[in-house]
Amino acid sequence: MRKILIPTVIIMIVMAFVQFSDQSTSGNNCNNAGTPQTLSKDKGIGPFQNLTMAPIDKNKVKAGMTIFNSKCILCHELDTKKVGPPLRNIVKDYTPEFILNMMANPLEMQKSDPIVKNLLKQFNNVPMPDQKISQQDALNILDYLRSIVK
Repeated sequence: MRKILIPTVIIMIVMAFVQFSDQSTSGNNCNNAGTPQTLSKDKGIGPFQNLTMAPIDKNKVKAGMTIFNSKCILCHELDTKKVGPPLRNIVKDYTPEFILNMMANPLEMQKSDPIVKNLLKQFNNVPMPDQKISQQDALNILDYLRSIVK
């Protein structure tokens, strides 16, 4: 219980700090000039490199929503900045491979990927923890994110 409680309290403190100290970021994924970051070719670092997207699968969406609500919602909301960026329209700005690699391989992505390093700076250098998301769970979360795009 203590192993779960201490990281949760730390994350909650960081979340409170981020929300109260940085009200200037509007919640969209923009660079310092306010221009959306379009990363049309960046696939990130990890097991996903050449993905062909299938139509959205309702069963994967349901599974992905469950996983999102248990592992991602603490740091990510859909429409507003929290500890991490809002995720509703993330599929418009990043390749599916980049998104999947960020979920399945967050530690290496944060250590080596220059785009993720820049994102960390935008979000107060709060690293994304490794949630031990399997490749299949990442695919399910991606289908959920694809299904909620505005």
